[in-house]
Amino acid sequence: MVEAPDECVLIPDYQGDVKPIINSTCTFSGCHDGASGVGNFKTYLGMKRNLDNGTFRTEVLETRTMPQGSMLDENQYEILRCWAENNYAEN
Repeated sequence: MVEAPDECVLIPDYQGDVKPIINSTCTFSGCHDGASGVGNFKTYLGMKRNLDNGTFRTEVLETRTMPQGSMLDENQYEILRCWAENNYAEN
C-alpha cells in the first residue's frame, strides 16, 4: 500500500514560489529557455500548455524525469506538488 502524500499546508503561486525553482532548474540553454524548441518556462503563459495537458505533473511530480541532469530537493518538490494540487495558481 502506498502512503498518501501529506496534505498541502501552503498554497504556492507561480510568481512568488514556483518561478524561482523553475528558473534555477529548467530555463537554461538547451532546456525550457524558449529557444530550444521544448517549451518556454520563463513565463507562466509559456508553461500553461504543459500544465494543462498533464506533461508537467507527469514528468516532474510522478516519474521525476525532470529536471534533466539534476533532482529537486524535497522542499522544491513539495512546493511544486502543492502548486499542482491547487490548480497551478499564477498569482
